[in-house]
Amino acid sequence: MAIDLNRFIATFFDEAQEHLESIEEKAMALGSAGDDVETLNSIFRAAHSIKGGSGTFGFTQLTDATHEMETLFDGLRKGKGRADAGTVRLLLDACDVFKAHIARLKAGDRGNDPAMDAMRAQLIGYRASGAGSAPAPAAAPKSAAATAIPTEESFFESAPAEKAGTAYGLFDEKEGAAPAASEKFGLFEPQAADASTEPSRRKGDSSSIRVSVEKIDRIVNLVGELVIAQAMLQQSAATSQAGDERLAHSLATLDRNTRDLQQAVMSIRMMPMEFVFSRFPRLVYDVSTKLGKKVNLHTQGRETELDKELIELLVDPLTHVVRNAIDHGIESPEDRKAAGKPEMGMVGMRATHRGGSVIIEVSDDGSGLDRERIIAKARELGMAADESMSDQEAWGLIFEAGFSTAKEVTSLSGRGVGMDVVRRNIASLGGSVSISTVKGEGTVITIQVPLTLAVLDGMIVNVGGEQYIIPLEFVAEAFKPGPDDIRTIVNQASLVAVRGEQLPIVRLEDVVKLPAGGGARPEPLCLVVEVDNRRAALLVDSLVGQQQLVVKSLDTNLHSVPGVAGATILGDGRVALILDVATMTRNTASRARARALA
Repeated sequence: MAIDLNRFIATFFDEAQEHLESIEEKAMALGSAGDDVETLNSIFRAAHSIKGGSGTFGFTQLTDATHEMETLFDGLRKGKGRADAGTVRLLLDACDVFKAHIARLKAGDRGNDPAMDAMRAQLIGYRASGAGSAPAPAAAPKSAAATAIPTEESFFESAPAEKAGTAYGLFDEKEGAAPAASEKFGLFEPQAADASTEPSRRKGDSSSIRVSVEKIDRIVNLVGELVIAQAMLQQSAATSQAGDERLAHSLATLDRNTRDLQQAVMSIRMMPMEFVFSRFPRLVYDVSTKLGKKVNLHTQGRETELDKELIELLVDPLTHVVRNAIDHGIESPEDRKAAGKPEMGMVGMRATHRGGSVIIEVSDDGSGLDRERIIAKARELGMAADESMSDQEAWGLIFEAGFSTAKEVTSLSGRGVGMDVVRRNIASLGGSVSISTVKGEGTVITIQVPLTLAVLDGMIVNVGGEQYIIPLEFVAEAFKPGPDDIRTIVNQASLVAVRGEQLPIVRLEDVVKLPAGGGARPEPLCLVVEVDNRRAALLVDSLVGQQQLVVKSLDTNLHSVPGVAGATILGDGRVALILDVATMTRNTASRARARALA
């Protein structure tokens, strides 16, 4: 029976990607610990594994190039030189080329890749030049076999001619020692003794299996439909007049088991923040090197779990935030020294759980935000800004499209698109962004996102006979305002007094553009919401209740609607829209500021 290799090739691509990420992660440590044997061994093993797997499937260019990387680090781990900054740069460039080549192979392109040939030649040249090597005693001239460029037959590392009869070139022996037990030529995972030094995601034991994301998403969707059907059944039973105690008990059991099943299935999609944080040491290294700055990255909360879909969508906005922190926040080593700071700047990333949300903080110990400069730049760009703005309103200006305080446009900044993308992307996830800063001391940007996009704890409100969902994480309190609590000012938004604080009122019937009804309306309720450090009062007719809901994306099933974050199906079968509270409060604040400056 013919064996379908496509499944195994796909697994190799995934593992090769993981090995390259491991090499990049270990490379960051080489700058300060170029002679750390365990780091060198880890890089050697990763390159060795990629070489073995690529050779098995006939990816000759990848085999030959990783062979040269393996040979380079085999010499370094045996003390034949010391890794330096040039080694790190070469290693990172090689990883970029290898990743691009693997992407080509995934797409079915098996043709010659000139970039791989160039990188292989660069690795050979680097090793031949003795770069990064310590002075060594003069050695006898190498034989022709030792200096020959590896060919397709070099699937395994060739042995010197004088040892050809001992291991047939299949094993890399240390003098006077047996072959290392952990060398498995990329075909097997390292033994348990080495497992502790590798990231946990690369543990390939029998306790885990690889399952495609499509299968997991299918299960999540089916469980979501089951939850909706269970809620409809529960509501139907509640409105019936039967009063069957056994039916009520069975429905309660079904509800409990359905929720447990939903939680168990949702936990399958959860991944640690390590998968996000592990990408940033490379980014920090590249950006700081390009800008001539010294920056150290510190991460906390790598074990904090988040939905896989959110993990992937967070990478882009976090990349903008970290890049801005290094470019605009961290000063040059000379400026930091003059300000009495250490030359090495610090960028921190921390993830924590808070209720049903994940809080991600990106901090730096740089110069902080300059309020006067931000307001002046906003005026220059024709934005509504003045000195009477609160600090939070002033910091919010950096999220406006086209805003940048950079004096010149570079490949890193100056076009005013970075932070705008951050706010837009985070808002699309149902999250929020806030800033706290102290001039001369640093800045903290806080991103809050829900744990998952599939399930939502929401407050169901009634407006004009229609029901809408307000995400519960944004709701601070609800109260019925007295006749003297609401103030109406000409050309201004109405305000309501909440314990001495005047909050702008957002009339939900105006937001959803409900037609004016002729009948009497009930006395309104105020729902106080807080997002992006802004508070507002939503005016609704009544509160229906709090419920955990299955979220349906409008982008997938219809199209994007401004002010609407999604939809859900209620227990009575009706569709209810989930409102985008961040957009509503932001639009209200913008209109109020524009009226104040008019």
